[in-house]
Amino acid sequence: MTVTAPRLLFLHGFLQNAKVFSEKSSGIRKLLKKSNVECDYLDGPVVLDRKDLPFEMDDEKWQQALDAQVNKAWFYHSDVSSELDLSDSIKYVSDYIKQNGPYDGIVGFSQGAALASIVTNKITELNPEHPEFKVSVLISSYSFTEPDPSKPGQLRIAEKFQSGFTPKKDSKTRVIFIYGASDQAVPAVRAKYLAQIYKDAWTQDPEQVQEYEHPGGHMVPNKKDIIRPIVDQINSAMNA
Repeated sequence: MTVTAPRLLFLHGFLQNAKVFSEKSSGIRKLLKKSNVECDYLDGPVVLDRKDLPFEMDDEKWQQALDAQVNKAWFYHSDVSSELDLSDSIKYVSDYIKQNGPYDGIVGFSQGAALASIVTNKITELNPEHPEFKVSVLISSYSFTEPDPSKPGQLRIAEKFQSGFTPKKDSKTRVIFIYGASDQAVPAVRAKYLAQIYKDAWTQDPEQVQEYEHPGGHMVPNKKDIIRPIVDQINSAMNA
């Protein structure tokens, strides 16, 4: 019987691409390679124009972004969660998994982590022949929230995305959250909010949801003392 190597699908962040995410996550990727784990990096289907950016970028930097082909995303940015549309990207990732899978897990950064969370929760619906992931690694992750009309001053998952961010009660997927204490783009509190959703759904196994905070900002940590225990968790989940 042929034993295939474990495989992980990586989803980059906003204004990145597969190549850049591979470079940014090189510490984790190289440690995983030592464990014979295959890392597959996918480009997002959205091609950004300058007008699509939620911040100003001068001519020189925008040209550099075009030259490096990092004007990629999974969905167009909006501060209003109900305006977001992930339907094309969910189908894009699902089709890719059908054609190139199966995968033992998924890894996402920032915008890619938000999408990876939904794909993690929905994988067996999107592709009934694909088993649920053994592990889902969400780096600088967040969910799509809106003010809760029944609880003034509090947030809830936006109504159109509530099913996407609802974990299956009987899931055995191990979910690993990695977030930066100094992250200004996606404050750690947003990752913790999403982590709590999983914790509340999976009270039967407190070890199923793991959280790792690093001192940096909006980035993938690469220092070995930070990433070694994370990679150990990934390997443990895939070998369980």
